[in-house]
Amino acid sequence: MVASADKDLLKSSHLSKIADFRLLAKVVVDGGMPGIHRSLRQGRGNEFFQYRPYNPGDDLKVVDWKVYAKREELVAKTFQEDTNFNLFLVLDTSASMGYQGANASCTKLHYASMLAACFAYIGFKQGDRVGLFAYGEEVQEWIRPASGHSHFGRIVNAITRLEASGVNKHETAWDQLVGNMPGRSMVVFLSDFLEAEELLPERLKFALSSRYEALCLQVLDREEMELPKGDALRFVEMEGGREVSTSPEVIKHEYLRKMNHFKEVLARNLAGVSAEFECLFSDQNLGHALRRFLGLRNRNM
Repeated sequence: MVASADKDLLKSSHLSKIADFRLLAKVVVDGGMPGIHRSLRQGRGNEFFQYRPYNPGDDLKVVDWKVYAKREELVAKTFQEDTNFNLFLVLDTSASMGYQGANASCTKLHYASMLAACFAYIGFKQGDRVGLFAYGEEVQEWIRPASGHSHFGRIVNAITRLEASGVNKHETAWDQLVGNMPGRSMVVFLSDFLEAEELLPERLKFALSSRYEALCLQVLDREEMELPKGDALRFVEMEGGREVSTSPEVIKHEYLRKMNHFKEVLARNLAGVSAEFECLFSDQNLGHALRRFLGLRNRNM
């Protein structure tokens, strides 16, 4: 029953109804991912963060004996440690990210934003310096990495303001960002990567350096892989305005072949620059992406 409840907390259909991204991140990380508390670093001279239940086998040094004397309850202290680790969240806010299929509960950008808020919260809890870079046709938000509670609030507020519009300017944006990349960083890039399977991996070559890690999360709507149902539909290009009227059944086979080929080339090219890759759908449980993020982040600590 508990496992089922945790899983429900991670459903995008439920989470997309929460307008406050700060609250959403806490619900997901503290409620749906309870095991994350075990990964908080502890030590002397660090900033006290919060209490957690004492687990048998934990070092007795983390026990707050004053609390035990007052309440006869064993609680452990957790601390935030300045790790000199930078977490940079990069979001594609071009018009195609605003797509929402008939059966989806949110747009691709909203789904990516929910994940970004959760990543930022995890980074804040682990003492990372978190930065944000969001762009479409122009740079919408650029916040340099920093740590602390007020900075986390600034990051979340910026994520809330993001809107999908315009054509993507990947070349200009990434050239600008890479030229200002802080040392020892993990970059998480959320995008649909549409029509950029050759261009974007070239901009992510920094991941070949031992100082950087790149996690590329492709966010798609189910309809972009399965096509909407209907006898005849009008398809309108979101970043150009071109349109065509046809039957989904007529083009389905060729369309799926090209989409699968696109994803294969994208995955291969990203692997060639040592970037981690995962394809997600906007109706998907957030748990898989969070575990992938935590696995890569903790591997590099």
